[in-house]
Amino acid sequence: MPTGFQQLGGETVTGTFVLSVFTAVLGSLQFGYNIGVINAPQKRIEGEYNATWIHRYGAPIPAGTLTSLWSLSVAIFSIGGMLSSFCVGFVSEWLGRRKAMLINNMFAFIGGSLMAFSKLCRSFEMLILGRFVIGAYCGLASGLTPMYVGEIAPTSLRGALGTLHQLAIVTGILIAQILGLDQLLGSEDLWPLLLGVTVVADCSSDVISALLPREPPVPLHSPLPGAPGQERS
Repeated sequence: MPTGFQQLGGETVTGTFVLSVFTAVLGSLQFGYNIGVINAPQKRIEGEYNATWIHRYGAPIPAGTLTSLWSLSVAIFSIGGMLSSFCVGFVSEWLGRRKAMLINNMFAFIGGSLMAFSKLCRSFEMLILGRFVIGAYCGLASGLTPMYVGEIAPTSLRGALGTLHQLAIVTGILIAQILGLDQLLGSEDLWPLLLGVTVVADCSSDVISALLPREPPVPLHSPLPGAPGQERS
């Protein structure tokens, strides 16, 4: 068997295939992370909203206004995801799966940067806008990732690899809850970094993707001699 190939389920899986799947699933990981990340620093963020309001208007923020801003900060993520999910089919056919995921990473970078610098700029509008943009990213990723993985996966592994999308989502939620602890990134000074960590995964995805061929090589997986099935193009 050639070096760099491994037998799985009657298929010869290349390192490039594994790397392609890993890169795609990073999108699902960020989806889960951004679902759970907003919960842990709630009190910190509300305190920052109040401090920003005092800085602007010289008085504490009204309780009703604070509740509305916080609710918007949470809910607008779903709004962004809902709107962008309607475009998954069009975007994937227009740009292709892999290129669409690469361009979608721009949304993650912009959204994460807006949230990370919202405290420094004393702008709760930046945080809310960042949540909307990162929601748009997650809406596209939730469709593009399983679509891409399913299409490049060999038939014998398609079911198993299809579960990676959900596994990465719940893993992302878990990571967000752990990093949100006060002892880690949930402190008064570090919560903006907690929201901006998604940029790290985004940049990692871009760097890895740059090392991959423009199109999936033939084959990313190869049937073993005598195994049923044909190579995927």
